[in-house]
Amino acid sequence: MMRNKLNSLSKYQKIQYLSIIPLLSICIPSFNIDVQAQQSSLTNNTSNNNNVKSDKINLVIENLSVDRSVTNLVEIKGDIKNNSTFDLHEVKVSAEYYDKTGTLLEKVEHFITSPSYILKPNEQVSFDILEVIGFNKLGDYNIAASGETIN
Repeated sequence: MMRNKLNSLSKYQKIQYLSIIPLLSICIPSFNIDVQAQQSSLTNNTSNNNNVKSDKINLVIENLSVDRSVTNLVEIKGDIKNNSTFDLHEVKVSAEYYDKTGTLLEKVEHFITSPSYILKPNEQVSFDILEVIGFNKLGDYNIAASGETIN
């Protein structure tokens, strides 16, 4: 299932998606997927491609944890770092949650910053989100960050 998901994503989505997967094996000991070869081949393809612009929005989720809350709901925490050269606003986290059979449970977006907040290059902002999904139903998830450049 995971490989089919990766094959259907664009090159930039794969980079963002694959940057989260190694963290999952740390946060969830039972999460085990072999993406090392995919990561290295994907990195080589993008580094040799002269059409890739270095001025793209580049947000990275660091210190991601997906845990069970005291009320048995899904709680996600982490830091979003602006690795681009732009000031960003409207920073949000998009998440897709799947059950143990791979069925989509929920697809949500949460704005992390207020409308007037500006995330400067190399700065980070923390988030802590409580999802109304039973933790015992959770099998897999995809979490990504995005933002808008200031014109």
